[in-house]
Amino acid sequence: MSAVFPPSIPCDLCGSTDEDELSLTDRGGNYLRTMICRRCGLVYSYPRPGPEEVRDYYQHSYRMDYKATFQPKPKHVYRAGKVALARFRRLAPFLKQGNRVLDFGAGSGEVVFVLRAMGYEASGFEPNGGYAQFASEVLGLPVTHNFYQEARIEPESQDFITAFHVLEHLESPYDALRHMSQWLRPGGQVMVDVPNVEAVCQWPRSRFHRAHLYNFSPAAIDMLGRKVGYNVVSSSVSADGGNITVVFQKGGTAPPVSGEIPGNYERVSSLVRCHTALRHLLSRYPYTRPFRKIAERLEELRAVRKTMSAREILDGLIAGELRDG
Repeated sequence: MSAVFPPSIPCDLCGSTDEDELSLTDRGGNYLRTMICRRCGLVYSYPRPGPEEVRDYYQHSYRMDYKATFQPKPKHVYRAGKVALARFRRLAPFLKQGNRVLDFGAGSGEVVFVLRAMGYEASGFEPNGGYAQFASEVLGLPVTHNFYQEARIEPESQDFITAFHVLEHLESPYDALRHMSQWLRPGGQVMVDVPNVEAVCQWPRSRFHRAHLYNFSPAAIDMLGRKVGYNVVSSSVSADGGNITVVFQKGGTAPPVSGEIPGNYERVSSLVRCHTALRHLLSRYPYTRPFRKIAERLEELRAVRKTMSAREILDGLIAGELRDG
């Protein structure tokens, strides 16, 4: 007997219900039904948990699932601090001294910490209780415990908003970008970073997992910003193809768009289905990624001592960045 599913939900990008089934398993081999919109090529999970279940998961369980800890350990702070510095390097060309910067989904606060150390008026909010508490109480940062729908951000109060690996977790990325637009001053900008569904740097079976309700291609994330009313300032893919970074600007003269992307469904579905285990084995990625990961973990062990506080770890990383930069 074939499975019976609830009626399709409208695509968050173009509103269509014309969809195709792309995958039935997640990276752990568990059941996860992943669909692709035939009209725009947006990829998403369906059926999915209800709103209350999603909120409960991110508030209480997500970090335990992926980090096995209520609050970050020193190695997590060091790792996140290095990532935060790399993100700051990408942000710096778009920022002006004195800018007010909001980190949407601030985690344990490393991006906010780096931005404030570099002279920016940075703040953030985070839905996970343990990580938000760590950012506010251990690091002493203006990071609140909120989902974006309840975040108390004054309209047109921010110069820049960052959203690093956030949109893929949300029930409506369109709605989240719309909220960001309301918080930005005219001409303000948003930097969005999301995993790239077209990437071939990971094993084929590792492409989808249950915490990601959406999976974006470069064309889809660009179009999503345009659908909200932003102009696309910059759009790029990381060196390994794994991540997409887009900078949007509010207040432009971009004409309204339907969200439809001709040919994107065919492109994305073909790339995903043609990325087989054999093709992956014949690429460089299965052999270079493990060595890079081992090198990174050894560096963490050398750099982090049990006696070091989170602030000392981050201060040391920032001092090294300023010295080398």
